Amino acid sequence: MESSDDDSGPSNGNQNSDENDSSSDSDINVGENSGDSFSSDTDSDDVGVGDTQSSLGTYSSETSDPEEEEFWSTNLTSVSIAAFEEETGPNHDLSPTDSVLQYFFLMISDDFFDLLAVETNRYADQVFARKGRRDSDWSPTNKREVQAYFGLHIFMGIHKLPSIDMYWSQNRFVGIPGFKDTMPRCRFQKLTQFLHMSNNEDHVPTGTSGHDRLFKIRPLIDLTRKNFQRYNRPGKCQSIDEGMIRYKGNYFAKQYTPCKPIKRGLKVWMRCEPNGYTHDYRIYLGKHDDMKGQTLGERVVKHLCKPLKWKGHHVFFDRFFTSIPLLQNLENNGIYACGTIMSNRRGFPADLKNPSFTGRGDAEQRQHENLVATAWKDAKPVHIVSTTSDPLGDGPTYRRVPGGGHVLIQRPPAVAHYQENYYGVDRAMQYRAKCPVGRQSRKYWKYFMNFILEVSIVNAFLLWKTTSGVVIPRKHYSLCDFCVDVAELLIGDYRSKKKERYPLAGTVTAAGVASHHSVKLTDMPRRQCKWCSKQGRRRDVTYGCDKCLVHLCQGACFQAYHQNALLNTS
Repeated sequence: MESSDDDSGPSNGNQNSDENDSSSDSDINVGENSGDSFSSDTDSDDVGVGDTQSSLGTYSSETSDPEEEEFWSTNLTSVSIAAFEEETGPNHDLSPTDSVLQYFFLMISDDFFDLLAVETNRYADQVFARKGRRDSDWSPTNKREVQAYFGLHIFMGIHKLPSIDMYWSQNRFVGIPGFKDTMPRCRFQKLTQFLHMSNNEDHVPTGTSGHDRLFKIRPLIDLTRKNFQRYNRPGKCQSIDEGMIRYKGNYFAKQYTPCKPIKRGLKVWMRCEPNGYTHDYRIYLGKHDDMKGQTLGERVVKHLCKPLKWKGHHVFFDRFFTSIPLLQNLENNGIYACGTIMSNRRGFPADLKNPSFTGRGDAEQRQHENLVATAWKDAKPVHIVSTTSDPLGDGPTYRRVPGGGHVLIQRPPAVAHYQENYYGVDRAMQYRAKCPVGRQSRKYWKYFMNFILEVSIVNAFLLWKTTSGVVIPRKHYSLCDFCVDVAELLIGDYRSKKKERYPLAGTVTAAGVASHHSVKLTDMPRRQCKWCSKQGRRRDVTYGCDKCLVHLCQGACFQAYHQNALLNTS
């Protein structure tokens, strides 16, 4: 049974400032509680008044009001988009022949397991001090055992059984030999009970300055957000969307979305490559988020796009995030964007809200400088605003029609660009679903921990595949194969032998039985009477023999147990 613990803790404080956006480690901002103004040199959400010089050119931060009568024009011209010249792809020193575990350690470093061992031992001592006695089944853990524990934790997501006990079942059709060889079931459960990665004594109470609602997993969040960005430089196109973690317990930020595949769960905002690699994420905390911005969607996009400023990236998101002022603000900070938009959003051209289309593939567009608004007729009308594409140059695409055939229709560049690049977060979620990690828990923070582990494995797999010179071990080597290899290497040759609970009782002789006394076993937890259990009865007691160190009822059971021992030795 897991021991209860606090659900929150203190903030680790602001991390590195984003005053410049080079790829050095110190410039990667991972602080959840740092200020979320999009501009690095002002507290305003927009850049200061006047022109801002960047490697992409000069932009005026004085944006026009999209609700002005003359804002949108029907005169369509080519947009001015700076060439993307940033370096992209893997940025590490590993060789193509290094093991897949070394690539996993790029995401979650080897030293992190040292921290887990230290904090797990610390938390166990804190629990024992609070209870006033130690658990005789617990012994301090170490880094090697914690790595083996997480290897089994990963395998439990791949090989699901109804209960944890079944992994150690003696039934040859149910039990898994690898689990039995690695560590006893009792030891696995004790590690699960006391697993920790932060010191509860550093907890800052709710309502006080410095309180952090993600204190329990703060070290893992800060480590992974930094490593995700450090070892893989982002490509030109990025997508931003929400990811969901299935969860039905009690947590203040739990979401209910009846129209989504995961109806109840925890929400995480993510920025991903089209191939599914996650560069950054932020856990949704509801009203307790301290990001700045007019709307939630605007706040999320600005926060996740901070490392992309002045680099010419193209960012894609759906209508939950999109607004005209947001695209203007992003362009003023050297980021191009494209997203579907609700037609009733402020500033969207009034004549594109309900256009008169004659057939599928028809489109109407309006333009203001680089900002292009598009209404396109597919099965339903689609509304998109973009600073990434020319309004001119429609291309062909195919759509199915009743009867199994296909029809060729025209598609505006903004629509094509969006449909080719918006799905990065969806792909990351698909990868997660293929190889889930861990099992259900009563502690909310372990769901976040499992999510981060899953994303780390996916990122390590994609980084490994895109590293030049890597040889795929065999045909059709999948993410699941990679996950199995990582778990196997984490366990390695570790073997934890079953620990004897008590010292073996000495031989009871007629001459020595007088020295055996019935006493209260204060250093041991309450357990079943040994003699009652042998007779088919159950009775939990705190008394027992001071020599044999077994629990026995006072009186009859104590006498019967020792009489039986005398008979067996005579």
